[in-house]
Parts: sequence; C-alpha cells; structure tokens
Amino acid sequence: MTGFLAWLRGGRPFPYPRHTAGSAMAMFYFAGGLTILLILLLPHPATLDIGVMLVIGAVSPLLGLAILRLRFRLATSAYPWLLVVGTGIVTVLMATAGSRSASGSFSFFYTWIVIYALLFFSPVSAAAQVGVAAAAYLTVWVSLDPSETDIGSTLEPVILVSVIGTTGLVVRMLSRAREVSEIDSLTGVANRRGLDRLLDSAVEETTAAQRTLVVAMIDIDHFKSINDMRGHAAGDQVLECCTRAWRPLLRLGDSLARFGGDEFVAVLPGCSRSDAEDILERLRVAAPDDITCSVGAALWQPGDTVSMLVGRADVALYQAKNLGRNRLAWAFIA
Repeated sequence: MTGFLAWLRGGRPFPYPRHTAGSAMAMFYFAGGLTILLILLLPHPATLDIGVMLVIGAVSPLLGLAILRLRFRLATSAYPWLLVVGTGIVTVLMATAGSRSASGSFSFFYTWIVIYALLFFSPVSAAAQVGVAAAAYLTVWVSLDPSETDIGSTLEPVILVSVIGTTGLVVRMLSRAREVSEIDSLTGVANRRGLDRLLDSAVEETTAAQRTLVVAMIDIDHFKSINDMRGHAAGDQVLECCTRAWRPLLRLGDSLARFGGDEFVAVLPGCSRSDAEDILERLRVAAPDDITCSVGAALWQPGDTVSMLVGRADVALYQAKNLGRNRLAWAFIA
C-alpha cells in the first residue's frame, strides 16, 4: 500500500513529448467538432439543440487547429485546462440533448477525456480530470427526465462505464510498462534509454520554437573511492540520496537522468544560462554529507544535435574536474 501511494504521488505520465500531447489534444477537438457537424447532416433526434451543436461543431475544429499550430509553444500547464474545456463541451452537449438516450450517446465523448488524462498526466492529475468528468456526467444524468425508459437509455450508461473502466486500466498498464523500461531501478530517474528520448524531444522542440535549452552533466566526485572503501551498497546509497536531494530542486518540465555509473544528466528546456546556473549550483551543493559533485553545462546553439550538445557538456564536466572538482563549468561557445 505504501509503494502504491508513493507511485500515486510521484508517478510520471506516459513518457511522450509535449508536442505529441498537443497533437493528440488537437485531434480530439478536431474530430469531435467534425463528428457534431456530421450528426447534424445525418438523421438525428428532434430533441437536439441545433444552435448549440452548430457553435460547438464550428469552434472545436478551429480550436484543434490552433492547438496543433502552437503545440511546440504551449506551456505544459495549459493542457489540463484545455482538457477541462473539453469536459465542459461534452457536458453541454449532454445537457442540451433533450433526452436520456441522446445524452447517453454524447457521453461517450468522455472516453476521450479519460484516455487523454491517463496517457499524458500524472496519476493525481489524471484522477482529478476523471473525477471532474464523472461529476459532470452524473450531474447531467440525474437531472434528465426519467420518463424516457427506452432500452438505449439503459444500455448506454452501462456500456460507457465498461468502456471507460477497461480502457483506463489498459492504458495505465501500458503506461506503467513503458515507464519501467525508461526508469533506472535504483534511483528512480530516467535511464539511458529514457534520456535519449528526453534529449531528442528537447532538441526538437527547442529547434522548432527557437527556445533556450541547457544540458548539464553531473558527476559525483571520487565515487570509485566510495565503492572501494565502503562497498557497492554504500555507493548505491549515495546515488539514491543524491537523486532524492536533486529532484525537488528542478522546475516543472525539467528532467534528470542517470547517464551511467555515477554520471547524471539534467535537461533544462526553456532555461536561460543565468537561470540554469542558479539551478545547477543548487544541485551541486545539495549532495548529502561529505559528497561533492562536479557539473559541466552546455547551452544549446542553433544547429546543435543531441550528440553535439551532450559532447560539449561532457567536455565542460572534465574542465570542472581539472579545475579541482566540486564546481560548475560551462562549455566554451565559439
């Protein structure tokens, strides 16, 4: 139970880059709007509010196109609010459908809300989104006229719950499986495979949006001596303690990964050199007890590939070590 609660508090969302989350959000808005317009073109229940559906059918695709265009620039914090807007749209469709059977049909759109939340949000945030959608659904459902008792109005809520529940479990299972493959089992941060994905995504987004990006190599000083003198168990404990101290010092959107052995990489997207220097200095001095760290940092330059950026950070790390360790060094910019 304790392990589950820890995962619930600190679990990561499905490891997709931010622009992928934007593309998925845009797809849901675009497809939803077109579906509403298609319903109006085909035979449909007379109880539907045509005006509401026309507005939603016209605005939703435009919003989807806007999200798609801005997917490299939208802040991560914008996506929960965009999903809440989507929940609101589905709720309005249900509330104005005019009958329980029509409302039940519209409620299937909530499945998209649940799928998106489970794929791209942390467990706590996803639970909040699902809770809002469930509350909205139940509020509308109990307010509808119960006099309509056709078979469809009975079946659809049952099917909806089944689809949402099963889809949620499968998506979370797949999310957890992929997360495990990209997480270092000892420290709980990204492993080398996860780092490769994080770096590819960060450089791609930085290149597309012409933002700033800092990549830093962090090495625990004299780590071999710790292993030799205290044993590998003590070395593992040092790695765990260091990552536990470093993670709270990073900003939302920053990443920490284990590069190998006692070397770690911090990925700081949208971070200027001065801001990155403050963050990296805090990381350097946060090592517990008598442990010290050397840090080498590189600022992304136009045309940089992942290997070029990491290579410069690695050179800067050796500069920090050659200068006496326990310090931050920056890669030379030509």
